[in-house]
Amino acid sequence: MRRLAGKPDASQGKRRPNENCLKGKRCPKCSSYGPFEIEVSMTILLSDEGRDDAQDGSIEFNDDSRAKCYNCSYSRRWAGFNVRRSR
Repeated sequence: MRRLAGKPDASQGKRRPNENCLKGKRCPKCSSYGPFEIEVSMTILLSDEGRDDAQDGSIEFNDDSRAKCYNCSYSRRWAGFNVRRSR
């Protein structure tokens, strides 16, 4: 997963469906396809001198992680951002 350079412009949420890391995700309130802020769990190496990121880059989140739409600030569980398919 690549890192974004700087913060995205929140004034206009993404309006086209995602095709990569956020495929199948959309804000249920404003219909933006992102970006989203997600609460994650991260493994770090902590010593008396300070901290450093773990060598394996462990960053974890799942459907129960808290998430927030960057466009409208709507917040709920990450599973709640799944695009509902019409029947």
